[in-house]
Amino acid sequence: MSLPAKSRSILLACIPLAALACAAAVMSVPPDARLGAIVRFAMFHGAATWVNMGTFTLAGLLGIAYVLGASGTVRWGQALRWISIPLWTVNTVLGVLSMQLIWGGILWNEPRLLMTFGVLAGSVVVLAGQLIADDPKVPAALDALLAASLWFMILALPNLFHPDSPVFSSGDPAYILGFLGMVGSLALGVLVIVVLVARRPARAEASAE
Repeated sequence: MSLPAKSRSILLACIPLAALACAAAVMSVPPDARLGAIVRFAMFHGAATWVNMGTFTLAGLLGIAYVLGASGTVRWGQALRWISIPLWTVNTVLGVLSMQLIWGGILWNEPRLLMTFGVLAGSVVVLAGQLIADDPKVPAALDALLAASLWFMILALPNLFHPDSPVFSSGDPAYILGFLGMVGSLALGVLVIVVLVARRPARAEASAE
């Protein structure tokens, strides 16, 4: 079922509001004593990665539900897939830039960077499955496999250069609240886009309008 026109307009208006809220959260973070203002960039990358991990996880869970027979989840899983893959591509670029800015070079063999490229390659496989397979259960199952692979790599790969929970271990409310503001505003914007995509008008409905 598609959204009423008024509801779509309200949701569309929420996207720039979420972007403004995210920008405000970024600017609320004070410069770090060692990194300076670059810390804002690094924290934004971290917040976007958190949200992206959430979208991949939800897509995987909905993929499992659809494979098991919950047909109503297919459009939501597809919408989450649609937003997860481009967002991860952006996050990959942000990760490389963050590494260059903070460490002064790109360590191509760093485990977490390799994980990022691995998930990106897995996303291409999922898209190929969606384009090639006639059965939507194929990309749904691949969504679940990709989400499981993502969490396996997060838990199994060594964290050689990224400090463990630097924001929360800092104990500074300005950093913690700023980071949570980024996560919340990004999550809101992503959620709005997912709803708009999942509840978009079918072709017949769009023609009728």
